[in-house]
Amino acid sequence: MNGRKPVRVLVVEDDEVNRLLTVRLLEAQGCLVDTAVNGQKALALLGNEAFDFVLMDISMPKIDGLALARQMKKQSRTRNLPVIAMTAFTCPGDRERFLAEGMDGYIAKPVTPEELSRVIRPASRYSDFVDIDGLTARTGGDIQFMQEVTMLFCEASAGVIAEMKQSSDLEVVAERAHKLKGAASTAGAKMVAELADFIRSAAAAGDVAGMRSACEELPQALDVFKESLVDLGILPSGERG
Repeated sequence: MNGRKPVRVLVVEDDEVNRLLTVRLLEAQGCLVDTAVNGQKALALLGNEAFDFVLMDISMPKIDGLALARQMKKQSRTRNLPVIAMTAFTCPGDRERFLAEGMDGYIAKPVTPEELSRVIRPASRYSDFVDIDGLTARTGGDIQFMQEVTMLFCEASAGVIAEMKQSSDLEVVAERAHKLKGAASTAGAKMVAELADFIRSAAAAGDVAGMRSACEELPQALDVFKESLVDLGILPSGERG
């Protein structure tokens, strides 16, 4: 993990073979792994331990993966913890269905080192900056398409950000911020989207100081987004901010 703090993962899987394989693959990539064989044991661990993300089987006795994920989203301790569906449901539309029902990502069984690496990398470094699973879902996992979408966003948003910083018209800033949030959400630029949403609210409330402060943060947030995409292999190295 390049000397960084190891990623800590909770694997919730009732099948012994799949559990063993997943744990070994994660450990081979430098992760610290805990396991739970059912939802009750998972909830007990989640109540007392801190994890970077959860790999969740869908089909489990008593509490299935979707029900467990819904319970997690209701608890303040686990509300923002990424939950990745790990499932043998691989028919067309299954991925989209699980994401729509509250999962933050999707891995088809049998799991592979490449798929686990895709999950680990954003969880370990980039989850605050890039909505990689949302971007992957919207582009069908096509790297070239992901590159096209994110480059177009970065190019277009630079002008919008400059206009927001220069404008003294609160209505104009609010309108541009609303537009920027929509584009950032589509491109997976999480921090940019959050700042844009704050700016829109601040402008609408007449909070000029708060609005200006957030506008000043936008260029750096955009640079961090681009740098994260380069590290993830989505953008070429020349696109760093």
